Amino acid sequence: MVKIGLIIDEYHLKNKVDDLVSYLKKKAEITYFVEESYLLEKDTVLRYEEDLFFVKGRGELMINIVKNIEKRTGILVINSSRSIWLSMHRFLNSLLLQKAGINVPEFSLNPINSDPPFSNYIIKNIVDQKNYAFHPKIEKVNGETRVSDERALKEAITKQEEYYYYYYQKFIESKWEYKIYGVGEDIYFYKQLPVLVNPNKIETRQKIKEKPELRELASKAMETMELRLTSMDFLKSEEGIYYLTDINSVPNFNYMKDGYKIVGDFLLQEAKN
Repeated sequence: MVKIGLIIDEYHLKNKVDDLVSYLKKKAEITYFVEESYLLEKDTVLRYEEDLFFVKGRGELMINIVKNIEKRTGILVINSSRSIWLSMHRFLNSLLLQKAGINVPEFSLNPINSDPPFSNYIIKNIVDQKNYAFHPKIEKVNGETRVSDERALKEAITKQEEYYYYYYQKFIESKWEYKIYGVGEDIYFYKQLPVLVNPNKIETRQKIKEKPELRELASKAMETMELRLTSMDFLKSEEGIYYLTDINSVPNFNYMKDGYKIVGDFLLQEAKN
């Protein structure tokens, strides 16, 4: 029986992985590396006997746990410390994806009191490492759309962050938001009304046929970010151009039909390999 190590935080452990863990336990031995108690477990920093590690979480401590495993062993970790780190840092991954030829909305990093070089925009947190939901504050100013993520406004000036900058992303008007999941070599396609139109994103979500252009963009983004498991958000402009607006190393695969089984089978196969 293969051994899979689950690197996770308490939030995801309590709320996001019940079905996956139940499925994996039938076919694998599961060990837990919980972020909040990891440093208290003396043995975990010395011995790694797993065939594979799966990371369900993000943040500096989570990345350091993965780095420790990568440094001490040759065991495959999904996803790697580099991939998690890049996916967390919006400005850096925007630069990297843009350089790779992937369409991302115009973006800039500006001091709080300095406007970006484009009119319609959305303010997002620079480092996406918290687990709470997106809460938009929408304003119309002289016919222009300006959206602020409340968590971004708070995080920029807390004692922990104190960077006093915002990440601005040009607002793309789109009829649909395309939610793309990447699991290994497989790509899954969904669409839903944008969150700003309907905050209950699952209410309108529907599986759609493969779109070759989106497959090419998603595959290239996964390769660029070295992500084996991810979710991506795309918007389609009035000119018919798909823009990658978000990329995530901790996808909520519970929103996929049989997502726990798809991800579970992928992890089992990778562990066996």
